[in-house]
Amino acid sequence: MARNTLRARKAPPRRPEEVPHGGNYLVSLQPFAVLGKLDTKWPYFKNESHGGLSADWSDDNSVALVTLDGKWGPHDVFLLEFHDGKLARTTNILAKAHDLLLPSYRKSKAEPYNDNFDFIFDGEEGAVFKLDGTNRVVIDGDAVTDPKGLSRRSWRAHLKAVWNIPEVKFTSQKITRTAAKEKD
Repeated sequence: MARNTLRARKAPPRRPEEVPHGGNYLVSLQPFAVLGKLDTKWPYFKNESHGGLSADWSDDNSVALVTLDGKWGPHDVFLLEFHDGKLARTTNILAKAHDLLLPSYRKSKAEPYNDNFDFIFDGEEGAVFKLDGTNRVVIDGDAVTDPKGLSRRSWRAHLKAVWNIPEVKFTSQKITRTAAKEKD
């Protein structure tokens, strides 16, 4: 009689394009319903994204800020707005902040962070994106091209901005170039 032998092994890590069905969804548990898909560049897989997945909710549950952390900072930050228990609008606040900083970054001619990001928000000192009640998202943090200080040309800027949720736009913004270096 032949005996079946079972072996457990961890599947090799996959790139996002190899997992077309992978995704992050926002769901309601009671009653269960899929409220919407979070349009992340990379699906979140526990222990494979170098970071956590967190949500900060307003007291009345009308808005939420969902953050998908990466190794050095957030990879995605979504503002979710709800009306009558349904997802009404999703805004990628990280992408909006990126657009604010992009002209300063391009002007610096710094080397990009890597193949996937021009620069990242350095999240080692705490949350950079914070929900402030039901009307605002406050952004206060550093964007960098080289968190380890290894590249030949690097760029760093500090962003202080307020996203007005009802108006769907930044109502204040201040970008301060804090450091740049060029190695010989």
